[in-house]
Amino acid sequence: MKALVLTAFLLAASSLLAGSGNPDAQQLLIAAKQQASLFQDHSPLQLDVDFVAQVNVPEPGHLTLKWESTERWWRRIVMANFEQIEVHNGDRLYTSRNAGFTPLRLRELISLLQFSEVSERQISKKQRQRVEGGVGLTCLQVQPQESGEHHEVCLNSATHEIVSDEWQRSPDEKRREQYSDYFDFRGHRYPRSLQLLVNGSKVITANVTNLASADFDQALLVPPKGAIERRRCKDMKRAAPIRTPDPLYPKSASQNRSIGDTTVAMTVLTDGSVTDIQLIGSSTRAMDDATLQTLKSWRFKPAMCGNEPVVSDIEVVVSFRMR
Repeated sequence: MKALVLTAFLLAASSLLAGSGNPDAQQLLIAAKQQASLFQDHSPLQLDVDFVAQVNVPEPGHLTLKWESTERWWRRIVMANFEQIEVHNGDRLYTSRNAGFTPLRLRELISLLQFSEVSERQISKKQRQRVEGGVGLTCLQVQPQESGEHHEVCLNSATHEIVSDEWQRSPDEKRREQYSDYFDFRGHRYPRSLQLLVNGSKVITANVTNLASADFDQALLVPPKGAIERRRCKDMKRAAPIRTPDPLYPKSASQNRSIGDTTVAMTVLTDGSVTDIQLIGSSTRAMDDATLQTLKSWRFKPAMCGNEPVVSDIEVVVSFRMR
């Protein structure tokens, strides 16, 4: 028996919303995202966020982003004993951290805060009206072209602010992002409160404590000593799977009808092989071991910047389910 492999690739290249869907719904979604986007202007800013992430226990933390442009920014995240600093300068991203990998919840936090930044092509189809908590909502059926997940994005019908984004991540995992308490900033509207719920339970709660125009110190662009370097480019093509055999369902887990999800971060090299395989979300020991052993043999067409292959980082979720 084999496990079901769900692959979620990180560091997706940005692109405009596009596709053949409902033109009215498409335009509504574009306008809502542009209204909430912090990074369309060319004036430097600083964003500070306090958050609580559910790891083994709730862990408080803080994120600071100092931003000059999409090519020049600095970000620091601290949670418990973990610290990570990222520097983006031109087409290079430098990452320094005091652990072998970035905790999954912190990856999700960054994605949550960037909810209004377009990360992949999306097609908006049906729209319907409903009332939730006394607020009229316009809910859009949205399908990102690359992930294949079906999202329901709900907007406040009066203000066109994005209220929630809900989708099915795995066979038994429902995710919902919620955004509230919007405030004005340089002609845009951004939520002060953001949450990620998994199967109804809050796993991330983030609160914006500061968002202000601020001078950008060019000294921040100096890469930290020992930082990991990755090339980033406009319209970067993601690594594409060529040979990805599924892990075998462990006999002990099969006999006990055990299920679980193993999440792994790994690096795809320029020759398509993988390295630096890190377990970032565990199920059972047997399932984790089966996943780690099998992923060593995976092969990809590497990520591309134009005609040049580049090293990239991906995330893989392996779901063990009885069929």
